[in-house]
Amino acid sequence: MILRGLWERRTLSLVVLLIAVVPIAAAAVGPIYAAAAATTIARDAVETAPLEGRGWRYTTTQGGIDAKVAAFTAGADFTGPPVLGMEASSGRPGDRRAFSLVWQDGQCEHLPVAEGRCPGAAKEVMASQASGFKVGEKIRLSAVVDVEYTPTGREPAQLTVVGIYRPGQAGDPFWFGRTLFSPTGEPGEDKADALFTVPETRLETYNISGDVSGTVSGGQDEEAGWTDYAIVPIVTDRLDGADVAKLTAMQAAAESAGRNSGDIVFSRVADTLRAVTAGTGALGVPTLLVIAQVVTLGWMLLFQTVGDLVRARGAELALARLRGHGRARVWLFALAEPLLLLAAAVPLGLLPGYAAAGVMIGALLPEGIPATFPPEAALAGVAAMLGGVLAAAMAAWRTATRPVTEEWRRTPRRTARGWVLDAVVLAVTAIGLVELLATGLVTDVSGRSSGALAVPGLLALGVALLAARALPLLARRLFGVTRRRGGLGPFLALRQVARGPVATGSVIVLGAAFGLATFAVSAWSATSGDYEETARFHNGAATAITVRPVEPGKLIAAVAAADPGGGTAAPVIKVPGPPQLIATDPRRLAAVGAAWRPGLAGGVTLAQAAARLPTPDEPRVWVRGDRLRVEVAHDRPSKGWAIKLFVTFRVPGQLRPAQLPLGELAGRSGVHEWNLPPACGQARCELRAFRGQPVPPAQFEESAFVRVSVTGMAVRDQGRWRSLRLPRWEPNVGQSDGAFAVTMVGNQTLRPATYDPQPPAVAVGQIGDRVVPGLDHAFDGPVRTVVASGAAPGLTDVGVLVNLEQADRMAYGVHEKASYQVWTGLTDTAALERELERQGLSVVSRRHVADLTASFAGQGPGLALLLLLASALAAAALALGRTVLALHTSARRRAYELAALEASGARVASLRLALLLEQVITIAAGTLAGLLAGLVAARVALGRIPQFTSPPVTPPLPHEVALAPVALVAGAALLVSLLAAAVVSELLLRGIRVERLRDAPA
Repeated sequence: MILRGLWERRTLSLVVLLIAVVPIAAAAVGPIYAAAAATTIARDAVETAPLEGRGWRYTTTQGGIDAKVAAFTAGADFTGPPVLGMEASSGRPGDRRAFSLVWQDGQCEHLPVAEGRCPGAAKEVMASQASGFKVGEKIRLSAVVDVEYTPTGREPAQLTVVGIYRPGQAGDPFWFGRTLFSPTGEPGEDKADALFTVPETRLETYNISGDVSGTVSGGQDEEAGWTDYAIVPIVTDRLDGADVAKLTAMQAAAESAGRNSGDIVFSRVADTLRAVTAGTGALGVPTLLVIAQVVTLGWMLLFQTVGDLVRARGAELALARLRGHGRARVWLFALAEPLLLLAAAVPLGLLPGYAAAGVMIGALLPEGIPATFPPEAALAGVAAMLGGVLAAAMAAWRTATRPVTEEWRRTPRRTARGWVLDAVVLAVTAIGLVELLATGLVTDVSGRSSGALAVPGLLALGVALLAARALPLLARRLFGVTRRRGGLGPFLALRQVARGPVATGSVIVLGAAFGLATFAVSAWSATSGDYEETARFHNGAATAITVRPVEPGKLIAAVAAADPGGGTAAPVIKVPGPPQLIATDPRRLAAVGAAWRPGLAGGVTLAQAAARLPTPDEPRVWVRGDRLRVEVAHDRPSKGWAIKLFVTFRVPGQLRPAQLPLGELAGRSGVHEWNLPPACGQARCELRAFRGQPVPPAQFEESAFVRVSVTGMAVRDQGRWRSLRLPRWEPNVGQSDGAFAVTMVGNQTLRPATYDPQPPAVAVGQIGDRVVPGLDHAFDGPVRTVVASGAAPGLTDVGVLVNLEQADRMAYGVHEKASYQVWTGLTDTAALERELERQGLSVVSRRHVADLTASFAGQGPGLALLLLLASALAAAALALGRTVLALHTSARRRAYELAALEASGARVASLRLALLLEQVITIAAGTLAGLLAGLVAARVALGRIPQFTSPPVTPPLPHEVALAPVALVAGAALLVSLLAAAVVSELLLRGIRVERLRDAPA
């Protein structure tokens, strides 16, 4: 019976099934996409983490490393095979350096052999070039002894050097971030490069405890054993969002291993997990809100479509009631067909939803992200289907309670639409908007909240309801006009719009769907612009090339040599804050097209700002030779006090300054000498400062205060002394030129006046008199703000932009966390990088603005906006198709009415115009209401929705909506609507014939 009814109404049943399938599929797309987005966030966090954040190094001295690692990685499919290793640490007799004797499985593939070969037998080792060892040399380590006892105890084992290796790549993941050898190949003072051996060495030696450089005492040494370790890498391609819980559990087990077993698990996965949690946390709520709004739109579509199916059976239900069937049976009869279709639509919708999600994931997310089917996808599909169940129940109740005679009317009477439901919805919408936008209860201190993503849905629904109420009223106001002029077409169209529930429902659906779609397009265009603007400023220029640390002078010289014209590259040193410091060549910075907006700087252009950051003219104090002589005049030191004098030099090739002791002050004057660093004999060193250090006696009554003046300087070069011209000194408080005070409190330093003590700077944020770090954080002090801007190249927070030459003159060295870069306006930097390498710089990496923009878009909020964009456009297309279908179905119900009009003399052109106007007015009203709602929602909500996992402090986000995409969506919707209306009108007219009046039932 049910199947027969479905077949009799097969066209409408098929339409209901198709329209039910689409919302279910759309609802299922959200969780599937969200799971893939979580995988993207997790993989990106692992890929961008430092080496130590991409796995664990499990270390034990108690053996059983294989079983322990197997237990640690049990159930973790995202980990790769562990890389096993062992090591022992010891010194050599008479050598203060500590040597590591290491074996790591696969080591020979990562150690470039310069001479000899890799070890292959017990007690064979391979040493580094920096060690000074030769192939064939014998090495003895104090704590690595032979198995056999001698009369004096175990003797150090004799290790044979069979190969010499060159330093491998410092960033090779194989070493898990360890510094087993110097990347530059230079020998260290206290730690030597590792010696690599084979596992068999362990079988023929003992590793015992003892001092680093001492001897092995007879027979009483405690056996310590070798240290076993295993590097457990995280394989990014195997990791997905569902593995985050397991990853967290493994990190917890790693942190507790030392407390429970004495084993040590080293890792920075905890930092990686924090990045993953922040990203997925920023994704979760926005995605949920997007899915909820898509499900709501699906409910609205199904509410109307399923209601049509139930109403189509109105005559059958009325006949069942006349035959005396009870209300429950009538309800069951009314609900059977729609419930069967909805039940069939669930699996039929989930399948295309999974396929559509796969297409979205492939198009919007990075390559290789899998499309899984989480349980939440099935729940979302069922939730979308429940809208159809509710619609079927309400339509069945309405049909079961209407008068039977009304069901057989070909043209039903117009019934007034109640205000109760609309009033409730509008009240809830208003409360929600006030909650989200006015009270701020759901926003954080930044003014942004994921809850703001609910604003477009609420606003679109409210505007759509008001438009649906206003359209019939406006149509009735035009009744009088159509009576006097315009002809039959507008007369019929306006009255059908005014009385037809289909027009009202269509306006609601279209307004809500197009409101959400307009907002999604507006939000994505504005957010894309915000991403690009933020990336442009944070990157500094089109491309930022990171190089290995070098002294600032060498960086400046290398860039000048690689780009003689000065229009392609700019040297940059970035020092973390707060406040942050960007030191660069201002003239070159302006030439390379660095990020700048004059509107944020009071109309000042970048070239004008660069001109306000001049390079000091005072020449530096250069010294070249092997010994320095300094003549000083000073006060007589207080009794019992020792005043030590030091001089500080900037040495070429070193990032840190060299401080030389010149001796103690005695009497009232003296001559002090000291050897210069060896590098000063090959290249110029720069005199940076003189400093005194008071050393008090055991007991004293008064503090020391000694005024010191430098009266002469000379340097010895190739055996000959040469006098140096005394520079102009930076004045000290309370002292005459060239003098400084040595005291216990407020000790002064004498420095050449080669820099501005309060350097000019482009300031971003509230700097004022705040202390700003120098290049080395040693001379923090205020700056003189010459340009105040809302953003500056390279600054991601409050900070300053200064002249690199000025900053280098002020600082003694460079901070260890400073970043060395070369900025350029080029996107293809291969030729520039070759020139930089030729000038002695080592290129580490490069980052384009597009790369940083893509990383922002790959964060949680960006991925949620992509889902909203795709889902909203699909919902708008579905709503448009559903509206055209509903208008077509409504017009077909009025076929007898239209046939009667034709029989009474109405022209076909007038009927065509009536049908066309009815559809155009309805579709245009819904589309324009949605367009208005979407633009209003974009204006009030764009500044509140999260766009970044961590909102940037600078630059100010413009939130500029691109009009072209919005106009394209609105124009395409109206064009498709007009074409559909014309086609539907023509199809309906072809089905209207006077002869149909003879088929009407009596």
